[in-house]
Amino acid sequence: MEKIKTLLRTSDWERVGIAAFYGYFAINMLMKAFTYDHGEKTYLVFFAFAMAFWGIKMVTTKYTLREVGWIALLIGLGVVLSVITKQNTWLLLFMTIIAMKNCNFRFMIRLAVYIRAFSLLVLVIGSTFGVYDIGFKTTPDTKYVEIPVYSFAMNEPNTAFLAVFLTLVLLLYYNYEKLNKWWFLGTSAVAFLFYELTFCRTGIAVFFFCWALIVFDKLVRKHKYKFILTLSVPVGALFSLCTMVFYDGGNSLMRLLNHFVSGRIYIMSSYYNTQGLSLLPRVQEIFYGQYFGLIDNTYMFVLLYCGIIVSLFFFWLVEKTLITLYRQRHYKELVMLGTLALYGVLEQFIMNGFMNPFILLCGILLYPDLLDGDKEVGTI
Repeated sequence: MEKIKTLLRTSDWERVGIAAFYGYFAINMLMKAFTYDHGEKTYLVFFAFAMAFWGIKMVTTKYTLREVGWIALLIGLGVVLSVITKQNTWLLLFMTIIAMKNCNFRFMIRLAVYIRAFSLLVLVIGSTFGVYDIGFKTTPDTKYVEIPVYSFAMNEPNTAFLAVFLTLVLLLYYNYEKLNKWWFLGTSAVAFLFYELTFCRTGIAVFFFCWALIVFDKLVRKHKYKFILTLSVPVGALFSLCTMVFYDGGNSLMRLLNHFVSGRIYIMSSYYNTQGLSLLPRVQEIFYGQYFGLIDNTYMFVLLYCGIIVSLFFFWLVEKTLITLYRQRHYKELVMLGTLALYGVLEQFIMNGFMNPFILLCGILLYPDLLDGDKEVGTI
């Protein structure tokens, strides 16, 4: 018994908690990389272990009074949104951010790179050789000619390309200082290959937008010009709002734009015209009365479901994060957030910290040393 007491007194519990957080992050990342749904038994079993690790991190971490106040606010907001909207994305996002104290963001990205690359190889190679269902089907191309596409053991071909896109973006961030024309050619070849196999126009467009931002960052040296990178979220949100509110199917330009984004603007506009906006979050059942389809736009999904107050709070947090990163000259982080900001115009996933770990950079507002070098307490 005395040995146990001595061990408890002398153990570095802070480091134990940090290791536990990395376990929590890795498990959730692995489940998303293998596209497990939150209702599946396998996911629930692994999620239980992840939550145990999260609990260890929380009880072994010392928080300041200011941090405790923010934790209470974020957890409370996350619980309310989970109950009302019946979605846990917000709660998991806030839980992950508040548990990141003393952890190293770049080490988290290293974990994400390994997990994403390994999972993608397993699914693609496994489905190619018949271990998994390759998901063959046909879809019309831009000329309405049916072409073959594959989902590689994932839900849809678009999901398969998204897995490739996320893996490539993580690799680009992880190797940002080494990027050159060979990286461009190599990653572009992979992107084009999977574009041919999935016909995901959204993903390939955002991939090259990412490279455009990288080139901009590499060529532009003056700090003041890079402020434009902080405008990605406001521009994306304003563009989404304007197209939703002013959509007119009779306008040829609007009709063409709606066709290019596979009817997303029509869906958002239909919900806006029938349900309007609310100051406070609304239950999902309201949107089931007249179902027009999934709201594949993060900005308007947050606005329509969570209300004006919550959406303004969310956009304020993200924009404050962007400005903080700009002031600290973390340009590569701004590039990645700008890339995912564009994807947010076309998809919902960017609110998920295990699909888009760059959203976790909002944690820099709570923990200013999040992007400091490999801190002693931040490595394992």
